[in-house]
Amino acid sequence: MIRAHTIRLNPTPEQTNLFRQAAGTARFCYNWGLRAIKDALDQGVKVPVARALRDEFKRIRAVAYPWTFQVGKSAIEGAFVNLGHAVTNFFASRRGRRKGKRVGFPTFKSRRHGYGSFYVANDRLTVDGHTLTVSKVGTLNMTESLRFVGKILGATIRYQAGWWWISIQVEVDHTPPTHTGPAIGVDLGIKALAVTSEGEVFENQKYLKRALRTVKRLQRSVSRKVQGSANRRKAVRKLAKAHFRVACQRKDVLHKLTTALVRQASLVGIEDLNVAGMLKNHCLAQAISDVSFAELRRQLDYKAPAFGSRVVAIGRFFASSKTCNRCGHVNRDLTLAMRAWTCPVCGTVLDRDLNAARNIRDEAVRLAGA
Repeated sequence: MIRAHTIRLNPTPEQTNLFRQAAGTARFCYNWGLRAIKDALDQGVKVPVARALRDEFKRIRAVAYPWTFQVGKSAIEGAFVNLGHAVTNFFASRRGRRKGKRVGFPTFKSRRHGYGSFYVANDRLTVDGHTLTVSKVGTLNMTESLRFVGKILGATIRYQAGWWWISIQVEVDHTPPTHTGPAIGVDLGIKALAVTSEGEVFENQKYLKRALRTVKRLQRSVSRKVQGSANRRKAVRKLAKAHFRVACQRKDVLHKLTTALVRQASLVGIEDLNVAGMLKNHCLAQAISDVSFAELRRQLDYKAPAFGSRVVAIGRFFASSKTCNRCGHVNRDLTLAMRAWTCPVCGTVLDRDLNAARNIRDEAVRLAGA
């Protein structure tokens, strides 16, 4: 099993410059390869693969780009690997072989979006407690020690919100336990982040809505600064930290929720929501983005196997809210504003979210046994 641990770094000013140089070199190599692919498409010739582009760049770099030797080779190789994935995803999406929203053609990376990131191979770094040693950078401090024990596969160092971070991928030995917990259905929403079939309600904290006043004020501050000035860079950094704080708060809640679910249940039923379609409703788009349904689903999918649990997705057209969990009657007249309703057949008073969660649980059990 491959796990990743993201840790904030405390580099010296000299090491910060080396990080910026490595990230800039990776960005240059990515753009160089993308330009070659665009030229091939314009000329109507065969598109070169990422490996061929990497080999061609290595052949000419000593003469054309000698300054690239000042950084580790893994930063350059990682840039071409990322370019290959981006191009492959584009063609797979265009041919209908990739699930999810259609992926556009890769774009050039810009320095305006931050310093970026670069890859470090496992033979170019060592970890010892809070100490990280990177080839051509030296020894630097990590704010915490590596959480996992196993073989380090590689790492990515990136710049975000004024800090440098490292994400270390580790291959750990893990034998999934036999889960004996019950089956649980989860109904996702905006009023409550999640309601389980056991009656447990997870509150929607609405972190973006809480911070929106601060974010708007900082955004106005950025727009009033002169382009390219030091004050604008400071204002952009403050705005990035405000957004980063909201993202961390949201991710923390989702991690606690998904971990609690997979620990408690051997089978987790959840709706397969069309989030991209839901975001087209401009009245609810901000609220839907704030709860981050897709991230919750992603965390459930990778955490469940580690705990011996299973995640079963229910079809998005399954009438979970409109179906009475007691007798099976479908209330076609149920509107979104009706948070509770009485079944006209059996007379049961139903809470909308709890009833939906129980229907999702029953449908997940049926699909799991089919």
